[in-house]
Amino acid sequence: MTTAQYAAVPANAAPDIFSESSDDEGSCADHEVLKEEEEREKLLAGGNGLFGSIGGKSGVKIGKKVRGARGKKKGVHDVVQMMGGKRLGMEEGGEFGLGANSGDEADSEDGEEVDLLMEKEVFERKPRKPTVRRVLLYTVSLLTFLLLLISASLSLSYGRHPRTAPVRIAKDTRLSNGTHDYKPTTLLISLDGFRADFLDRSVSPQLTAIAHSGLSPRWLTPAFPSVTFPNHWTIVTGLYPESHGIVGNSFWDPAFEKEFFYTDPARSMQGEWWGGEPLWVTAERQGVKSAVHMWPGSEANGGWNISYLDHFNGTESLKKKTARILDWLDLPLPDRPQFIAAYVPNIDVVGHKFGPNTTELDLVVREVDSMLTDLLGGLDARNLTDIINIVIVSDHGMASTSHERLVYIDEIIDMSLIEHTDGWPLYGLRPHADVNITALYESLLAETLTDETKGKKHWDVYLRDKNMPARWHFSNNDRIAPLWVVPETGYAIVTREEYDVDAPFSGRYEPAGLHGYDNLHPLMRAIFVAKGPAFRHMYEKGRGNVMSVDEENMGVLVEEFGNWEVHKIVCESLGISEALGGTNATIKDLSAFKVVNDWLVAEDEKEEEETDSSEPTATDTIPTSANEGIVSIQTVPSDPNPPQPNPETTPSPEQKEPPAAENPSEGEEEKPEEKKPEDMNPWEYAKWKAEKLRIALEKWWEGVWVGDDD
Repeated sequence: MTTAQYAAVPANAAPDIFSESSDDEGSCADHEVLKEEEEREKLLAGGNGLFGSIGGKSGVKIGKKVRGARGKKKGVHDVVQMMGGKRLGMEEGGEFGLGANSGDEADSEDGEEVDLLMEKEVFERKPRKPTVRRVLLYTVSLLTFLLLLISASLSLSYGRHPRTAPVRIAKDTRLSNGTHDYKPTTLLISLDGFRADFLDRSVSPQLTAIAHSGLSPRWLTPAFPSVTFPNHWTIVTGLYPESHGIVGNSFWDPAFEKEFFYTDPARSMQGEWWGGEPLWVTAERQGVKSAVHMWPGSEANGGWNISYLDHFNGTESLKKKTARILDWLDLPLPDRPQFIAAYVPNIDVVGHKFGPNTTELDLVVREVDSMLTDLLGGLDARNLTDIINIVIVSDHGMASTSHERLVYIDEIIDMSLIEHTDGWPLYGLRPHADVNITALYESLLAETLTDETKGKKHWDVYLRDKNMPARWHFSNNDRIAPLWVVPETGYAIVTREEYDVDAPFSGRYEPAGLHGYDNLHPLMRAIFVAKGPAFRHMYEKGRGNVMSVDEENMGVLVEEFGNWEVHKIVCESLGISEALGGTNATIKDLSAFKVVNDWLVAEDEKEEEETDSSEPTATDTIPTSANEGIVSIQTVPSDPNPPQPNPETTPSPEQKEPPAAENPSEGEEEKPEEKKPEDMNPWEYAKWKAEKLRIALEKWWEGVWVGDDD
């Protein structure tokens, strides 16, 4: 039956299933059903029909063939498999005779089938895999973001922790408070016995406020030995005790064959004892008037020709001290002193009597802090807050002690062999001329080894010319005894004559507080707090060396330094040159101080350090071996201050060279100092900041999950 004949058959005519025409009609009917199913599937699959873009993925063929996914091929492929694997119209003489016809009609039908199958493959596309180009794009974008973040962090860091430079003022500069002219003026106030960590006790709000708004290190390192007279003289001369000659509160001079004793004017006020050039002499020599109130050593040598001098008075009230200082500032300009030094002994007196960790000590610190409040109030009333420089220092710290921490030297050696003893609580021994000092040293050394095996070693022994720690700068002077017994911090070297070991103990032991130990021990740390126009540091804002004063963040926390730098600092603040003959100072000027951090960050990063108590603590029992014990708990190298030359012991205008350099003792190893951020090159600084950022992010991420287990 032809196609035309098939089309003419009525729809309701009953087919003859036994005729040949019935087979042809059935085949055509099946073919039409398949074509309708194919067309419906094509429309639903998203072809070019009305709803072709709804639902699955679509593809558009433009020029090149679009690769599709090899998905599940239902419909046509299933039918092909059912038909014996033959594609409709693809083989000549197909099963339905569709491929047997030649001409345009056959070609058209075959083309439709091929296009249908190809479009089916295009529409069933597999998911796109990430390309190398896309991975590179994401990586570059992420790295760019991180670099921008680090760059912004660096810019902020340059603004917050900048290099600094002091605001310099010449000594003859005229400054006005609105009614009177003033020249650069500096007050130097010593708070004897004020330990560095007393600032953390919340009993000195005024002093803490000055520290946070001025220039201050975390602590000031005293000179060795850490006792009053050597350190006060080091502060004003800029020399080590071995250089200026005041090597202790008491000592023997073999050249003079005399003993120096600090509380006896007949044995201490002669000029021959005092080497170096103190600040008041340095200032007066350059035309800067000075006033000194009770400073140790100021009454020696006939008063040093100081313009204004107050003699020591241990009973003077703090209010009178304040009034005295303000009275000097009220003098007319030609008579007014530009350098004023004042000594406050109250804290040291109470610390010795009651100990550093007592209510009495906290009370006297409050009283001294109130004195500073009155002093600053007086300056403010005179509109001098931004004109007068204030430098507040202490000479040493304080450690608790007790009758249970006494080392009886006469139980260790025969004291009849000793001609003179120097110092306390450490002991300098001068044997008689006929005594073999090496044998005496070896016997003491053997005793320390015996005590060490018993676990009760509390002292060390040193020969001045053999193994005295170089960092102490305590060997280049004949006034230093040749043999020294140095106790552990909190212990004291005594004799039975001084404290009878067999006598029953009753009442309170005195002194309850002591100092004089290794100058790097945390309990011996002193303070330095400075504020005023000379200590207003200019900040570098970003890059480009643009310097300006930051009015909102005036506080500068710098790395710790030794009190032999104070002479140079005060001279800088007054606009004058340092002492004739030089000093042991290591800084060039105020700009040499390296900024550690701002106060808030420094307090967050502050290391937990052992504190003193009335009973032996971890801190008190740290071995005081200068080569091992203290260095192991410090963040500074064993010798943070390079050895300096040594001026003559007695004052001499011809002095030109500081003391001769010393070689570090054998076996004394210096720890490598960690590189400071300001010393890093840009690449090192960027890596350092990136590491800090990583640590901060890790801490933040850990904090996000805090409390999840509750």
